[in-house]
Amino acid sequence: MYSELSDDDKAMYLDVLREAPIMPFSNFVSRGDIPDKVDIARPRSYIDREVFRLVQQTSRDRSSRLIPVLGSAGSGKTHAYHSFKDKERENKKKLEQSQEVQEIEVGVLPVDWTIVYVPSPPASIRVLLHVYTCIIEELGAGLLDTVSERLIKKWGGEKKGLFQKPKIDEVIQVGIREFPGVFADCVKALVTYQLDKNKKALAERWLLGEDLEDDELNELGINSVVEEDDVCLALIKIITENLDKVLILYFDELESPYRMLGEVAERKFLEILKRLYNEVKGLVITIAVLKEIWPRIIEIADAPLRSRMEPEQELKPFSLNDLKIFFSKSMESFWEDNNLNPPLYPLFPLNEKLIEMIYEKTKGNPRNSIKLCRRFIDKVVMEEMTVEELLEVGADIVATARPPSEVEEEAIDFSKPREVIKKTIEDILAEEEYSIDVNPQSVAGATLKCINMVGDNKGKKHKTQMEFKFKMGKRAQTLAALIEAEGRKWGLEIPSIKTFDRSAGVAGYYAAKRLKDAITEKVIDYGILIVPTGTGGAKYEMILKGNPDIHRVELDNEIGEELIKNALKYPTEKGWNIAKIIFKDIGDYIPPIAEEPTLDEDSE
Repeated sequence: MYSELSDDDKAMYLDVLREAPIMPFSNFVSRGDIPDKVDIARPRSYIDREVFRLVQQTSRDRSSRLIPVLGSAGSGKTHAYHSFKDKERENKKKLEQSQEVQEIEVGVLPVDWTIVYVPSPPASIRVLLHVYTCIIEELGAGLLDTVSERLIKKWGGEKKGLFQKPKIDEVIQVGIREFPGVFADCVKALVTYQLDKNKKALAERWLLGEDLEDDELNELGINSVVEEDDVCLALIKIITENLDKVLILYFDELESPYRMLGEVAERKFLEILKRLYNEVKGLVITIAVLKEIWPRIIEIADAPLRSRMEPEQELKPFSLNDLKIFFSKSMESFWEDNNLNPPLYPLFPLNEKLIEMIYEKTKGNPRNSIKLCRRFIDKVVMEEMTVEELLEVGADIVATARPPSEVEEEAIDFSKPREVIKKTIEDILAEEEYSIDVNPQSVAGATLKCINMVGDNKGKKHKTQMEFKFKMGKRAQTLAALIEAEGRKWGLEIPSIKTFDRSAGVAGYYAAKRLKDAITEKVIDYGILIVPTGTGGAKYEMILKGNPDIHRVELDNEIGEELIKNALKYPTEKGWNIAKIIFKDIGDYIPPIAEEPTLDEDSE
């Protein structure tokens, strides 16, 4: 029991908690790029079984499946991905062991599969490029070698002797007969990558989605770019058809396109999902979404997509025992990280009664449980009160904290007028805490949301469109967005980059060039280029200097995160200033009136 710990032991453990650089339960919002240390599998076990059943079926018939995973904010949707990733690693070990003992002969070799995290929000622009990039990053650089080697062998491109080199053009023609039409450029790039040492690096750049100059494309004999949806989908199809494994695509926070741009963006995103489902083999598409928003998404989805979905699965909350196990395992991990044997009492520095109070308040919601655990630990560690005193006032502290998921749990009455429903959904999304990935898609979506909010608020006539396509000669080009306002057209573009904390480098130049091309073709009047702070380079600076109608906007990850976080609430100063480029007479930025924090918010 807690009381059986000596005073010296209590003092030692509390000192470690007080001095630790990272307190336990600091991360209550799961991120796709940071593994969670502790997993409580019971509330999710039936979902695991269902997904693995679909993996088995897909391995047999190669038909793709689509399964929705629903849960309230903080119920563990992102955490579920990390659990699957852990199981993937276990499965790989089994595969290796099975091959070693040749169990393949008796037919018990496990199914090979890989889960690919597709972070939100992909918005509605270049979604297929976003998915393709996630696949490439997850499966590694060897993926192109594996696929191209298999295809070359199939198309008769293997060396038959020391002096018998395969003729590249002949191999390409055989490949195009199997994959004609829009696949042709993909076939050329993969064959060139494998068989032409002089052009290998160029073909690799094209296959990785980099922008190439016209003369480089001519050298490859290629007319298209990977960012075009049809070309990107063709590459995904070729890859999945030439892998001996099932891919689980884990789309997290499916509601994000709605959060950023509303129904139009959501529809476009669902269309992409339908194309993946219909046209690509060997996929188990898992979509994680807020359960309160799910009826809205189902309403937006068309009948064919709805009919092909597997029955939705809902994440269950923690039971009281789950919470106790989670707390004790998390604390055990903390003590081990600090090179200490765990205390004899596993719930130290709290106790059973306090854990029960937390459970009653949070109804087992994992995120809210973690928040309250952290809050109570802080009070003990900072010596604001002892555990005994906490027991006396714990009920009051819990009662005055903001109710968990009070907004998220609100039922949406679909019999109400459409605008009322829309407002309810946006309130839910605005209140939800979610992991923010600052990427070109999310920044573009948040920027348009700011422009729309400011334009509506100031009574400006304007129209916005995500993913604006235009022709530059024979080549199709795509900008992140188009804004039409006050008789002028503005193109919005962002480089194809991974982070806003580093210079965009060459990608910055190509993004500026796309805007310049659009202005030259007179499809837009002005451009807005959003790049990471400090982006430079001679060619980049030269193209901006020679094109004063392109407005440069710089931001870093922190500013981008604030821009995205406030997309449904109130524009940030950066968002306002971007809108001011278009609506010049809107005046200076006025910050929103700060609300009084609740106890729960204050403690975070």
